[in-house]
Amino acid sequence: MEQEAKLAHLSYVADAARYLCQELQSLLEVVVVRSDRLLTTQQRQEEIEALLELLDELVPLASSQTQGQIQKLAKHIRLALPQALLFARLLDRRQEQASSALDPPAVALLGWAWLRRAMLGPTSLHLLQSVDPAWRAVAADLLVAWDHAVRASSAVENWHSILRPHLAVHRKLSAGMLALLAVWHNHRIAPRGLHEGLSPLQRTGSSSSDHHWLAALGYSPLAA
Repeated sequence: MEQEAKLAHLSYVADAARYLCQELQSLLEVVVVRSDRLLTTQQRQEEIEALLELLDELVPLASSQTQGQIQKLAKHIRLALPQALLFARLLDRRQEQASSALDPPAVALLGWAWLRRAMLGPTSLHLLQSVDPAWRAVAADLLVAWDHAVRASSAVENWHSILRPHLAVHRKLSAGMLALLAVWHNHRIAPRGLHEGLSPLQRTGSSSSDHHWLAALGYSPLAA
């Protein structure tokens, strides 16, 4: 009985953490619909802050092995939150204008449909054809804004794609190893593509005479 109770408790914590993560994901969508309204950036932030408080409350309920992971997750979200919602601030004005031109429930309905455009569309252009003709001028501007909302930096994603293989091998990266990897990446010549034959340093106009990462560190490139 004691083991069953412990398993039930661990299952409760896991389900709660999973639910909170799913809610966080929905709050970081381009469009968030709640009670026939679109959430503003401020409302999103308030919801996420409340979610973080609930995540904090899970820590003492979790096992000793997972407490640190939940704390790290909450810390990471808090640090990332200001930048994570930048895209939403850019949408606030257009959504407010659309709500004034139509009404909040109508704009929320457009948002609901846009989130399901793959099934209803399959594109925003197709989706627009099914919208009330009286709404189309406003809806077209709003759908374009949602389609082009950028929630992540391509530069950041590119850097993450470089880090992932190293993390898979080493499991972690020290500050020194991270700095070494940055030097290597900034001197690496692109073998193909738009920037073929150029390194990131060369593309930024650097006047450095060292074209090899080992030379930049004071070693001979022959050591590679």
